[in-house]
Amino acid sequence: MGLFEKWIAVVLATINPLTGRGIAIPLGVEFGLPLIWVCVAAGISNFILAAVIILVIDKLGHIPAIKRYIEKKRGKRTTKFIEGKGLFYAVTFGPLVLGTFTVILVFQSLGTDKKRMIMYSLISAIILTPLIAWISIEYKDLLENLLHNINNPG
Repeated sequence: MGLFEKWIAVVLATINPLTGRGIAIPLGVEFGLPLIWVCVAAGISNFILAAVIILVIDKLGHIPAIKRYIEKKRGKRTTKFIEGKGLFYAVTFGPLVLGTFTVILVFQSLGTDKKRMIMYSLISAIILTPLIAWISIEYKDLLENLLHNINNPG
């Protein structure tokens, strides 16, 4: 596998909603790519896809059925939570638990402002990508043992 194919594999692993940066960064390190460039590629590709999803969902929000659903689900408590600090923490640190795209879909369905979502997704990419890289390097042996045990049961 050539160098270009390795980079494409890292970017594709990053933009996959099921895997994300948690798989892409260890994959890039395992391929022997420079860690800093793997983090940059993973962060940028994750942010670009998040921004595209936010903009597409915002365009779909103009469909009357979707608009009624959003207005029905958005109550006073939800509005207070979103307008307070809840949006910042949920979009910035929520991807660790739920994944970037799940968090975006939930908050976009509640009618959150797209500019704030894009800004917080960028902050999330800046904060979480180095954190995931540190975890994957620090616990590389543990991850290798887990993968080995999953692939070879018994």
